[in-house]
Amino acid sequence: MTWDLEREKIDVVSFSLDREETLAIADGESWLSRDEKERSEKFRFGELRDRYIRGRGMLRFILSRYLRCDPADLEFGVGEHGKPFLLDDSLHFNLSHSIDIAVVAVSEIPSIGIDVERFDRDVDYDRLADRCFRPREWDRFRGLEGAAKAEAFFWIWTAKEARMKATGEGFRLEPKRIEIAFEGEYPRKCLEPISPRAYLSPARLPTREAACTVAALSPFEVRPIPLSQLQNSGDAGES
Repeated sequence: MTWDLEREKIDVVSFSLDREETLAIADGESWLSRDEKERSEKFRFGELRDRYIRGRGMLRFILSRYLRCDPADLEFGVGEHGKPFLLDDSLHFNLSHSIDIAVVAVSEIPSIGIDVERFDRDVDYDRLADRCFRPREWDRFRGLEGAAKAEAFFWIWTAKEARMKATGEGFRLEPKRIEIAFEGEYPRKCLEPISPRAYLSPARLPTREAACTVAALSPFEVRPIPLSQLQNSGDAGES
């Protein structure tokens, strides 16, 4: 069994980078390209190396479900600003991870971005907010403490970074140039920059431990895909 995309939908698959049941390291490593294997060997710590292999292996596994191919057969290129893409341009994707949580967005829609951030990440919220948030974003954040402060910060942050990743600009587009509008606690609209226009949607993950936002340059809906459905749909590469 393979997986099919729906028009104007962005599929989101989340998984753990630390669980062997997600993907055996040996399997993931067997699918990597020479460049990916060389990069994995540069990690000084085994935990980080395993997370890299499992993340890249799972990206290949997930894409192979849509493309009806073996995960090892996928070939990637890198855009001008470092955003990876499939050489045959058959579909579009983006990968993000935060400590042990990873997410992959997949779509026929070009120019998509996704970002995930664990709420328990140790960051200097006030310093980063001062550098990266617009006044109305500061208003959402100001005066909060503890878990509420972390959640407010990371919902703003993931929306900004998903927008930066959608166009492939990354931090060449300064976070403070982006302004996010909210409905309730979740990001819903990118007010600035107005060109190109970007669309946003939160992605609800199985875990409540992280914020996750998706962005694209055309309207879309998020379709969560349980990892178990992909894993139980036959051997990788089966058509």
